[in-house]
Amino acid sequence: MTTKVQIDPAIAAFFSDPNGSSVVSAMASQIVAPMVRGEDVKPEELAMGGGIRVVMFVLDRSPSMEPVGDLLLTDFNSEFVPALKAARADDTSVLRIGGTSFSSDITPIWVCQDPTGNDLYFHELDKLPQLTVADYNPRAGWSTALHEAILDGTARALKFGADQQAKMGTAPDIDVVILTDGRNNCDPLDPAVVKTMITGANRTQMRFSFFYFQTDLGLKDPEVYAVDELGIDGENVQVFKAKPNESPTDRRKRFRRMMRVMSRVSASKGTSAVQAAAATPVVDDIV
Repeated sequence: MTTKVQIDPAIAAFFSDPNGSSVVSAMASQIVAPMVRGEDVKPEELAMGGGIRVVMFVLDRSPSMEPVGDLLLTDFNSEFVPALKAARADDTSVLRIGGTSFSSDITPIWVCQDPTGNDLYFHELDKLPQLTVADYNPRAGWSTALHEAILDGTARALKFGADQQAKMGTAPDIDVVILTDGRNNCDPLDPAVVKTMITGANRTQMRFSFFYFQTDLGLKDPEVYAVDELGIDGENVQVFKAKPNESPTDRRKRFRRMMRVMSRVSASKGTSAVQAAAATPVVDDIV
């Protein structure tokens, strides 16, 4: 006898297909409320009139990401965050950022404590903690739980977003930004459950972006995988493939360009991955 999933009405409101909300509600029921606590939206922030955006990063730290693990740590702190701030110069939306990293396990990142000692998982951009080795270390990874990580990250973002909506009366937009270099090899192996969730989401409120950075052999056709198997809109998929005989410097240029594209997407609901890539030139400023 199967157990019927209790659908959270606050989460179901983000979906146009009940099957999608059923998938994420099952995952959300396993995440206790303190694990999605964050910095509450303030009335004076909402007064700007731009609404609320919750951006959730899902970062692959499987062993195959080790060649660019140090780059991700360095560039996220020194390149991505400043670029995101610059791209948001004219954006009036209230932004909260959270994230997880995943290998065979899924671990929240950017966890810090508020003045009362409570852990915070979602942050204002200006208060986003540094990404550290404790958050992201592919050398300690094992395999690639990509499917579960997407479900888990979405559930966390929705629970936080629903909490802010209950407190402020404003429905947030949810962005889930996925960075990976390979295919899932952990349960659930079938991507259908992820596709059901993604295609069932209300696209006026939820967006999934997929960034693929090739480190080794990787996927034969990552765009087909993202669009056909995971159900992500092709407008929000970008692939950064390695060139033959690529030097470490060229790989870093490729990685840095990807980070700049990600920053543009994260900064604005109105900028797709395809649009961001078209607006981001090849990187030459590597020293």
